[in-house]
Amino acid sequence: WTKGHAPTDYAKWRTATTPYKVEWESDFEPYVVVGRDCPEYDQRFVGFGWNKVSHIMELDAQEYDLVVLPNAFVIHMPHAPSFDISKFRSSSGYRNCLQTLKDEFHQDLSRKYGSAALKYLTAERNM
Repeated sequence: WTKGHAPTDYAKWRTATTPYKVEWESDFEPYVVVGRDCPEYDQRFVGFGWNKVSHIMELDAQEYDLVVLPNAFVIHMPHAPSFDISKFRSSSGYRNCLQTLKDEFHQDLSRKYGSAALKYLTAERNM
C-alpha cells in the first residue's frame, strides 16, 4: 500500500548511506524497530484495520524519531488476504465499528497529548 509507506521515500533510501529522519503522515505504517519499553499496540484494533497506523501515531505523539536506516530492509512475503480484510470490504457494520474505534482513539490522543494531537485528527479529516 503506497500511502502507508510513502514517507519512507524509497527513492532516497536506495541511495542513502546514512540514516535520515522522516515525518509522520496520515496512514503511515512502516515496519519499525523499537525498544521493549515503547507503547504497546492499542488492543481496540484487532483483525483488519488501523493497528499499525495507530501505533505509529502513538510513537509520533510521544516524539519518537522516525528514522530510516540505509542498508536495512525486510521482505513482506505475499500471502492470501486475511479473513478480516474480506469482512472489512464486505461489511458496512465492520467499517462503521472501525470508524468508531478510530474516533475514540483520536479522543484519547487528545486527552493524553493535548493540542499537539490535533494534527492526527486534521490529517484524517483531510483525506
